[in-house]
Amino acid sequence: MALQLNTIFIVDDDPMAADLLKDHLEKVSKYNVEVFSTGEECLEKISILPGIVFLDYHLNSVKKDALDGLDILREIKEKSPETEVVMLSGQDKIDVAVNTMKYGAFDYIVKGESSFYRAEKAVFNIYRYRKLEGNAAKYKNMSIYLGVAMLMMIVLAIYLQMTGRITNMPGWGG
Repeated sequence: MALQLNTIFIVDDDPMAADLLKDHLEKVSKYNVEVFSTGEECLEKISILPGIVFLDYHLNSVKKDALDGLDILREIKEKSPETEVVMLSGQDKIDVAVNTMKYGAFDYIVKGESSFYRAEKAVFNIYRYRKLEGNAAKYKNMSIYLGVAMLMMIVLAIYLQMTGRITNMPGWGG
C-alpha cells in the first residue's frame, strides 16, 4: 500500500486540543484528518500509511497504562518509516525535543498560542521536503543517465578509431 500523502492523523488524549487542531488543519489544507485519543488506536489504523501524524508526547489521561508518545513514535517509524511524525507537548524541555527527534520525529511543537501556526508550517515544510526529495531523486537519475550516455559515446569513439572509421588526423583527409 502506498503512503497516503493527503492523510493526517492526530493522536491526542485531550479531545478539545485534538478537535481544534483538526479544524485548523482542515481549514488551511486539503488533507483528510483523523483523530485518535490513544496511540494504540492510531497503531491499529497505521496500515492506512498516513503522510503525517501529529502525536502528543503524554497519552495517559484516557488510559493510565497507555503507551507514551515516544513509544508510539518508535512503533510508527517501524511500521511506516515514510510517515512523518510531528510531536506535540506541553513541555518546553530541550532534552525531550532532542529525544523525539533522535527517534525520527520531523518536528517538535510546544502546545501554546502559536502551536496551530507551527502545525500549519510543519505541514508545509513536510510537503516542501517531499517535493525536494522527489526532485533530488529525479536529478540523481538524470545524472546516472547522462553518465551512461557519456560512457557509451566514449566507447563508440574508441571503437570507431580502432576500426579505422575515424582517425587522429584533423581535416578531411585520412
